[in-house]
Amino acid sequence: MAHLAALLEREASAEIEAILSEARARASEIVAKAEDDAKAMTVQRERLSQTQGEAARVRARSAAQLEASSLRLRAQHAMVEEVFETADAELRSLVKDDKRYAPVLTALLSEAVDALGGKDNVSKIVVNPADAARAKEAAKAYGLEGRVETSEAVAGGVKVKAVSNVTVENSLFDRLQAAREELASEVSRLLGAGSDTAQAPASSPGA
Repeated sequence: MAHLAALLEREASAEIEAILSEARARASEIVAKAEDDAKAMTVQRERLSQTQGEAARVRARSAAQLEASSLRLRAQHAMVEEVFETADAELRSLVKDDKRYAPVLTALLSEAVDALGGKDNVSKIVVNPADAARAKEAAKAYGLEGRVETSEAVAGGVKVKAVSNVTVENSLFDRLQAAREELASEVSRLLGAGSDTAQAPASSPGA
């Protein structure tokens, strides 16, 4: 997932990458289970059709492949949802852990300030009320602690507004959401690769 790796290359993204790594391992387990179920379904249908005519055998094989495809689609959807529910829960736990989250928030703030061209272009920094103390501490490095404001609408990161009214939002949850499409594509690729094997017709005895 090259784009995801590029997106999550900084320190603030290390936590997300660790969470997604664990989630991908779980996703692989779900893929393997889905493929096993699909193959077993195909083999079972083939066995049932061995004593029937060729037309019945073809119908049985087609039905098995359709069921296997449906199973993969359901597995893909369930996998993506499970991965992101797990990752979201992990991030919510992270933002409550001061030791782990403080350096991450500092990095998110630094990225946002740099994106606006430096501290001289910053008019205000908005964070969640729970992050106010941490944000002020991080903003001291730029002499911007007096420009920190709070809003319940911001979570897991910062919203930095420039004097030109340009705003940069940089949060863990936004980055995680950006990874969804990449991961969904990866899951689809994994399932698609396995489907070639699962859909290969089983040889009947004596064929």
